Formats: sequence, structure tokens, C-alpha cells
Amino acid sequence: MTSAVELNPNTMPLAGTPILFLRPDGTLASTPMDQAMVPVLRVSIRPAFLHDKFNADPTLDAITALALVDTGADYQYIDEDFAEHHGFKSNQTTIVQGATHSSEQKVHPALFALADYQGYPTLAADFTSSPLRRNGRQFDLILGMRFLSNGRLTMDFDSMLFRFTLTGQSDK
Repeated sequence: MTSAVELNPNTMPLAGTPILFLRPDGTLASTPMDQAMVPVLRVSIRPAFLHDKFNADPTLDAITALALVDTGADYQYIDEDFAEHHGFKSNQTTIVQGATHSSEQKVHPALFALADYQGYPTLAADFTSSPLRRNGRQFDLILGMRFLSNGRLTMDFDSMLFRFTLTGQSDK
């Protein structure tokens, strides 16, 4: 006769990368401690070539940035001042439609990886510019559903387990 074993997710080896929580003062926590905390991932990102979005200038180092985990966003976004400061180029634009207005924004090709995810592949993606920090945000990137749909997002407040695991199964 076998007995049932209850698995404790806090003692099992965890796949993926931890979701961190950005406090109003700009510091990071591993668990949400109040309503004002924002879920983020640390991302390593660098500009891709305009003519070859799957490669980047090898002389440019990757920059570690904070990315909002945003299930309400469709695409990936980059702070326009961050993009300009770190040499991200653009040769195309797109129309961004919000709840109250639409605007034309630059699109920046980039190579990125999740900084805290061992063995995570580097991906190529287009990041649409947005004035994130000028609008009071404390992060430089937004990862929306186009990216998040390639994995498993766990936000389990009962067990205090917050992770993102890449599965390669996109619902695009």
C-alpha cells in the first residue's frame, strides 16, 4: 500500500526565474508585502542590428534592466529615454492605442534574456518605445502577453510562489 505524499512547492527545486516585487522606494522584495508592490523580472538586454534583428554589435555589453510583468499588455515596451541612452536604434514605427489616446512610437529591435534564469536562451524581439519613467514608472521595460504566453506565469499568493518558467508553448 502506498501513501499519498504532499509536495511542498517551497522545498521542491524551482524551475524558471523568480518574480520580484518593486517597492515604491525602488527597492526589490522576493514576496509582495503590500498592495503597492509591482511584479518585475530582471532582464539582460542590448540593441540588435536594424538589418539583422537576431544579432547585435559584440562590442556592446548587455544592460540589466527591470521589466514589468504585465498581463494587460500585448507587446514588449522600452522606456524611450533608456533606449536612447543605451544606443537602441529604430527604423520603423507603430501606432500604440491606449484607453484614452493613440500615438506613433518608435520600434527598437533588441536581444534579451531573463537575467536570473539559468540556461535561458537569448531572444530577439521588437520593443516599442514609451515614456515609462517620465510617467512615474520605476522600470525600463514591459513584458506583455506576446512574451508571457511562451511560458508559465505563477503568481500563487497562498503558497507565496512567484515565478516565470519558459515552456516554449506560445498561444500566439
